[in-house]
Order: sequence, then C-alpha cells, then structure tokens
Amino acid sequence: MSQKIDLTQLNPEQLTAVKQQLDQELNHFTQSLQALIVAKNKFAECVTDIKTVSDESNKSQKLLIPASASLYLAGRVKDNQKFMVDIGTGYYVEKNAKDAITFYEKKIEKLNSESTQIQNIIKDKSQSSLAIESQIRQLAVKQHEASKKEAAASGAPATK
Repeated sequence: MSQKIDLTQLNPEQLTAVKQQLDQELNHFTQSLQALIVAKNKFAECVTDIKTVSDESNKSQKLLIPASASLYLAGRVKDNQKFMVDIGTGYYVEKNAKDAITFYEKKIEKLNSESTQIQNIIKDKSQSSLAIESQIRQLAVKQHEASKKEAAASGAPATK
C-alpha cells in the first residue's frame, strides 16, 4: 500500500529526498516492466516456432541444432508434434503442439496482466513525481519572493 504524504508540510530538502526515492522506485518498476516484455516476447516466439515446426510440411524437415554458440550439427525433425517445454528452474516436460501452445499462451496472458499492474504503478508514481516537482517549484518561488521582500525592506537592490 502506498502512503499519502502532505507535500505542503515538507521542506525543500525533504521534498527532494522523497523525489529521489520515488525516482528510484520508478526506475525499478520500469526495469521490471522491460523484463516482463522481454519474457513475453520470448514466449510469443515459442508459440510461433511451435506452430511453424508442427506444420505438416515440416514433418521431416532438415535443421541445424546448436551445439554451442558457434557450432551447429545437422539434424532432421523426428516428430514435429512433440516438444520439450521448459516449465521453469530447468525442468522440462514433453508436450504435444496444442498443449505446448496453450502453456505458452497462458504464460503470455499472465505476463500481460502483470505488465498492466506495473504500468498502473508507474503511472501513479509518475504523477506523484510531477506533484513533488510542482511543490518544489512553488517553494522556490515563495523563497525567491520572500528574499525580494527582505531585500526591499532592508533597502538593498532587488534581484530578478
């Protein structure tokens, strides 16, 4: 839960500290959103690849299998309806094409939901950051006007 702070009760130093903390949180949530987008794109790519490989025309298709980052072995699709799906933490499960696609689509749906939540948090924190900036500007204007009044009262020349 977010805590509401009355910005008018804070001095400029406190406002600056709150803004710095808010900016750090915004940066964290933005990075998290980017990570979710990367994962979502990876899963969407998996769905596309499964649909391509499971197509009837690719039943005995030749392919290159990566043995390392720069070494590939020649191979052939043995069964284009069975896929090894990474279900997390290094565990793999064999699934047919339909079940594998369903698995990845559910992952994408979950990531979309989480992305929406993070986008809402980012929006709220951005609005709070703008409110703090506005309050800092207002305080700066008040301080400037107060110093002009002091200068005028003491007979010193006014500054712009």
